[in-house]
Amino acid sequence: MPEKKHKRYSFSVTEEMVMNPKYFGFRGGRIEIFDRKSQSPYSIYEARFFVPEEFFEAFREVFDGKETNKSPKKTYLRWDMKGDYRKK
Repeated sequence: MPEKKHKRYSFSVTEEMVMNPKYFGFRGGRIEIFDRKSQSPYSIYEARFFVPEEFFEAFREVFDGKETNKSPKKTYLRWDMKGDYRKK
């Protein structure tokens, strides 16, 4: 089986702790974007997120491990949840 050819940019989801009890039930963090052509081990771009915890796994599945050749400077990240909105 041939080896998978990776695209230039890759995405990684990093969750961060939400400390404020007012936001109990939410998850926050960042999507890190890495450039395989860069010599730096650090991400070149980041996008922040804050979502209800019941949608977090679906959110992670969309972005974690995603790869693209399109420059992040020209990329608009958008995630539309389907289904019921969180009831307050």
